[in-house]
Amino acid sequence: MNKYLVFIQRKSTFQGDAIPAHREYLQTLRQEGTLVMAGGFIDQTGGAYLVQAENIDRARQLVQQDPMFVENECIYQVKEWNAQ
Repeated sequence: MNKYLVFIQRKSTFQGDAIPAHREYLQTLRQEGTLVMAGGFIDQTGGAYLVQAENIDRARQLVQQDPMFVENECIYQVKEWNAQ
């Protein structure tokens, strides 16, 4: 499995209504063994999470199911990461 860093930056229109569903989604990924770690930035501008997936297309599919992505309140970037 490869590791992918999902970087999330809040848009200026961010309302936060999807945060509870986002956290539930991440908890589901954690229970499945897909999510390695996650957290918000101290300055409240967004956050990041690290997932394991077969390839970048699968990692992007996981992101597209994230409720905050669906609500289009944040900008998401997915990068393959050579984390040790």
